[in-house]
Amino acid sequence: MFEVKKYYDISVVGVHGELSQDNVQVFEKLLMSLSQCNENNVVLNFEGLRHLDYKLVRRIADKIIAFKCDGGDLKMAAANGYINSIMRAMGLDEEMYGSVHDALLSFVEDVPREDPQ
Repeated sequence: MFEVKKYYDISVVGVHGELSQDNVQVFEKLLMSLSQCNENNVVLNFEGLRHLDYKLVRRIADKIIAFKCDGGDLKMAAANGYINSIMRAMGLDEEMYGSVHDALLSFVEDVPREDPQ
């Protein structure tokens, strides 16, 4: 159902099958364990996600806020059209990326750059 891969200081969580009331607690425990280990930059790879219970979107939004409060970010990537529509309807489309690669690159773009003087 869930797998974690590490790319430098970013954890990519592969989500497969369904994300529903039946398995959301396992999902949230996984995210909480990443946060407790100071793994605060996370990409949720939705490429293998077929179904998302729309009632869980608010919980995902809460996790995004929690990761940002801890100095990191939680981004979502590679969702199918159905999942994208749910996220857009719930106002989370700004956190969505077309691919995991794009989401990973967005962390680099978020790093403040020093102005050369």
